[in-house]
Amino acid sequence: MDYNSLNSDIIKLNPKIRYAGIYHTGNVQIWEKLQQGITRFFDKEKTNDTLIHAYMRWRTRQHDASIIGQPLYSITKYAKINRLTIPVNSKALLMINSEPEFELQEIVVNLIELIVKYSDDPNYSPRKVYLG
Repeated sequence: MDYNSLNSDIIKLNPKIRYAGIYHTGNVQIWEKLQQGITRFFDKEKTNDTLIHAYMRWRTRQHDASIIGQPLYSITKYAKINRLTIPVNSKALLMINSEPEFELQEIVVNLIELIVKYSDDPNYSPRKVYLG
C-alpha cells in the first residue's frame, strides 16, 4: 500500500482535515501528511507517541470483537480537533485530525473507498518512511 499517496488523497478530501498519519506496527514506522498552512499541535516525537497510544486503544477495542464484531472506526471530539482512527490493514492504523467544526463521520465512506483503492497484499511491508 502506498501510504504517502493515501495520506495525500485524504488531505485533499477537505481543507478542514488538518492531518493524516499512518502507524505501521510491522516495522514500527509512521507516514504522515499535514494540510498546507497548518501548524502542528504536537512535535514529531509527541505525534509518534500519540499514534502508538491510538494503536494500543484500537487493540483494546478489538477485545469483544468475537461477540459484537470488529470495530470499523472510532471518532473522538476534542476541544481543538476531531480525531478519527480507522484500520488500514491488519498491521496499520490511520489517524486523521480535523478542525473541530468539521464532523469527520461525513467522509468515512470516502475514507474507506480510498483505503480500498490503495489496498494490496496484506502481507506487504512498506520499506520507505516519510514524515512530513
